[in-house]
Amino acid sequence: MLDIKILAALIIIMALGAIAGILVYNNMNPETTGTCKPLIGLDNKSTTNNTPDDNNNYFTSDSLFDLNSYSPKSDGHFKPSPGPVPQADPINRVISLFDAYLKSIFNESGVPGSAVVIVKDKEIIYMITLGVKDLSSGAPVTKDTLFEIGSCTKAFTATNIAQLVSAGLMSWDDPISKYYNNTSQFQMYDPSVTGNLTILDCLSHRSGQPEYSQDMEWILFNNSYSPMLYNLRYVKNNTPFGSTYGYNNIIYSLPGYYAAQATNTTWSDLIKEYLLNPLGMSTATSTVKDFFNSPDHATPYRLLGNGTLIPYQAANLDAVGPAGVISASISEMAHWLKFQIAGTGYYNGVPLVSKENLDKTRTGQIYAPGLGGYYGLGWIISNLSFGNKSLDVITHSGDTLSSQTVTSIFPTEGLGMVVLTNVGPTGLDFGLTLFSKLFTLICGYENYDPWPSYKDMNKPVPYPAPTPPFIDALGLGNYTGVYNNYLYGNITITTDNNVLTCYFGNNFQPYTLEHWNANLFLEPSMDLPLYFTHIHDGCAQQLVVEGISDYSTIPAETKSVFNRTNSTS
Repeated sequence: MLDIKILAALIIIMALGAIAGILVYNNMNPETTGTCKPLIGLDNKSTTNNTPDDNNNYFTSDSLFDLNSYSPKSDGHFKPSPGPVPQADPINRVISLFDAYLKSIFNESGVPGSAVVIVKDKEIIYMITLGVKDLSSGAPVTKDTLFEIGSCTKAFTATNIAQLVSAGLMSWDDPISKYYNNTSQFQMYDPSVTGNLTILDCLSHRSGQPEYSQDMEWILFNNSYSPMLYNLRYVKNNTPFGSTYGYNNIIYSLPGYYAAQATNTTWSDLIKEYLLNPLGMSTATSTVKDFFNSPDHATPYRLLGNGTLIPYQAANLDAVGPAGVISASISEMAHWLKFQIAGTGYYNGVPLVSKENLDKTRTGQIYAPGLGGYYGLGWIISNLSFGNKSLDVITHSGDTLSSQTVTSIFPTEGLGMVVLTNVGPTGLDFGLTLFSKLFTLICGYENYDPWPSYKDMNKPVPYPAPTPPFIDALGLGNYTGVYNNYLYGNITITTDNNVLTCYFGNNFQPYTLEHWNANLFLEPSMDLPLYFTHIHDGCAQQLVVEGISDYSTIPAETKSVFNRTNSTS
């Protein structure tokens, strides 16, 4: 049993991308400008809101909770029948208090736009949209606005696999090597793992791979899935295979792509045909392109340490599509909640998956101490307590670095909630606060205020100011060139108009570097420190990047080394 007050540690770790760097500052003496060429013998191993107040939109239908109790106007014809005085439904009280609380914290949250739905059994009892989907246009969020849901995609992928298992097209115990049987395509660092890794191992995060390993390949370097799959051979297991929970997006995506091969289609088409469309989620998307092509989508934003909100999108979220690329509206996420709350495998009378295999996705597969419970298949399975009451909870969060979602289901209560936001990393603060508030209201505690505990949990802080003495950089031309790493590929440094610009691998998006001190520069959108080192004849021969991990060591280093090459582009 886990106390709700430590829930932040439970759910926040489930987000799609959690990247942090630790600055280790070393003064570098400026050198003279010269023509930069690579030195022989250096390797790649690591060395020493403005949000409008009134954009709160409610939707009413017979199934929605009416925030203002309805009483028909007397016209002389309506005569109520005598009978017992009706008792108030406790859930109505919960929703009324929840609504007031949500509105009291939204403006302070700094979230540009959000949408929230609560489902009880088969009915939507609460739905609201808040704020704007785009700061430039000021267009309000609607019930049909698409939000990226990040790792909440994982439960859809696991359910889709359950469908194929139910149909006899796959087995939970199928080895990945059944379809990925060419070692030039797929090979783990430990050859014994290559042949034994199963669908179930991947979906329950028990491969033994380091948590979040290789994520920067798709976040910054724009790698597709094939090179990331190939690069698994360079990533050392940090725990024995099958023994320990370790969250990993690259590994989780494998069963999704396996399923696509088993059905002779693409994953994005498979998930729509088998699951999204039958659930009535016809506008939901399974590629980034389709998300941005939607006329009603929420622009993703990232909050920087200086308080600035910038539009932001990870370079290649499609590469790990089965782990995090789905986008959906709040009205369609309500269908997902209804399906999950019912737990029968049917939707609108149509069988989608066997109950046995659906239940397997919502059953703990491996104990995860850091989560205070178990990881199922795309879900965290836990028992939470507050005061003298405890509840079983099925939950997961999603984080694309610029959109954040919280999905939670209380199976014994027949209740579920989804919170969508279009900002990272603070959207989770808002979503987790609402989860905690709803949970404590269900437990009968009306006055608990979780916002003070969550509001600054993920708020970025400015990068530490340089420690005196401040040292000028070299001439910027002394840093330009192409630097290579065995896992990530190239980083290209260019200069124009006295500004240093960085290009990560296949990512053609320019990242402007800010000079911090001496040979240290900062990439502000990800708070990545870049150290130019091994100065020879006035030119940097190595580039060390904090926050981009090196997985050739156990445990992994939190920095990676890129060596200058002969290439100029």
